[in-house]
Amino acid sequence: IDNPDYKGPWEHPLIPNKDYAPETYAKYKDLTTVGFELWTVNGGSIFDNILVTDDKKYADKMAEKTWKKIKGEEGSGEKEAKEAWKKENEPEEEEPEEDEDDDDEDDDDEEEHDEL
Repeated sequence: IDNPDYKGPWEHPLIPNKDYAPETYAKYKDLTTVGFELWTVNGGSIFDNILVTDDKKYADKMAEKTWKKIKGEEGSGEKEAKEAWKKENEPEEEEPEEDEDDDDEDDDDEEEHDEL
């Protein structure tokens, strides 16, 4: 359907902002703390080795030194680390007790009838 009022793609208007001062952004030499709000769908998620930097070479170096040890070859290192943690921290699963009266189960299947 043709629209005779169509003027092309919308372009946002530039509105002057007297408080905008980009030269002051990210100029905090004494910044020592960063906060994250992380939402997870499953319980037990662990976040470790969080690095905030603008230096790609340094990030690669730190990834090699830390994350790659966990990741391992073909992703197996993380699984092995998780299994080791579970073994050390979670209680062992108890095996279900076996009933001594297993033979009685067969008798329950037969119905009792009174003779007439």
